[in-house]
Amino acid sequence: MAMGLCCTALLTFRHNSLLLGSTLARTKGPVTTSPVLVSPRKLPAQLKRGVTKRAVTAATDVSVSGGPLATLETERDAKGRERLKIREDGWNNWNWNGHNINYIQSGTEGPPVLLIHGFGAHAYHWRYQFPELSKNHRVYSLCLLGYGWSDKAPTAPYSAEFWADQVASFVREVIGEKAILVGNSIGAVTSLATAAIHPDTAAGLVMVNAAGRFGDMASDVTGEIKTAASEDFTEDKPSNPIDGFVSSAQELLKDAISAAIFYSTRFRIPLILKQVYLDPEQVDEDLVKSITTPALDPNALATFQSLYRAPGRGKLSVNDMMAKLPRELKVLLLWGQEDPWMSPQKADQIMRICDHQGLECEYVPLAAGHCPQDDNPEDLNKNLQRWIQANFDGVTS
Repeated sequence: MAMGLCCTALLTFRHNSLLLGSTLARTKGPVTTSPVLVSPRKLPAQLKRGVTKRAVTAATDVSVSGGPLATLETERDAKGRERLKIREDGWNNWNWNGHNINYIQSGTEGPPVLLIHGFGAHAYHWRYQFPELSKNHRVYSLCLLGYGWSDKAPTAPYSAEFWADQVASFVREVIGEKAILVGNSIGAVTSLATAAIHPDTAAGLVMVNAAGRFGDMASDVTGEIKTAASEDFTEDKPSNPIDGFVSSAQELLKDAISAAIFYSTRFRIPLILKQVYLDPEQVDEDLVKSITTPALDPNALATFQSLYRAPGRGKLSVNDMMAKLPRELKVLLLWGQEDPWMSPQKADQIMRICDHQGLECEYVPLAAGHCPQDDNPEDLNKNLQRWIQANFDGVTS
């Protein structure tokens, strides 16, 4: 978010319109549910944590800004698993529309993979994916504008469509070819929006415990799912002065509520995060630090307030965006089954849309909460790598 605290604020407005809507049963058809490569959540004996000797290699020694790429050191966590070591000043910089965007890059070959974080998180939230994925892929992760180590822009019109423009520009300017888009939570709906609005940038789509607003799922007399897919992306509806007054009052109320959330959650971040992680030991010092540090930015509060209003700005529902996906685009759903925000029934609803649209979708349930990439990285990495190898290895853009 404009700062890390937005992630914790989701508990306060979990019924917000950005969250996925009603539930539907899993359907048959072209969509498939894979055998689950998950293991019982028995936690191994703790191992001593320390920085490893090797650094994750990068595709090039020069960042898009012209300076040297940040060295990516790895470390072993308390369970002996390799992950990125946090850098308190961030990693590499890229300029997008006058804003400084921070990103991480590693890997020298293979299909490019772009990791997009969720609400309140940042590029470092994919800390367990870089060491594994970079062995066979070029891996990137960026902090969306308003989040993590990227600039805080209080006046930006934040929405999934807005961030999709940022992601598409990053793919074109930094990666240079289509990428497999992998997103968690709001990062997932941003990935979906990118693939729908900018299909030239997406080689594949992976949604991890996706957030998003569903449109009307009722069927008309023909049995078709109603969407607004034919509507123009930029269409604005007329308003009157009374509507404007009511809207302004609502915005002021939202600002007051978001300010209260901002200050009240600063000291409760570990507790709140543990409510959405199946493994509470994963909520460690580095994770908490990575969320609290951006909150020290002078523009953090104002940006938080703008992000709090973001759900109302998006014009496209999940239905609309999926209706615009190219039919040849392959889609993977990875879903933590113990997510208190995005229940597995949300994945069922997405699978129904896949079936209706004739998309090739695969659904893999995981033993995790809202953030499987950090909560249960072993199983997420296994399934993600398996899917990429089956669909993209040897394929050029």
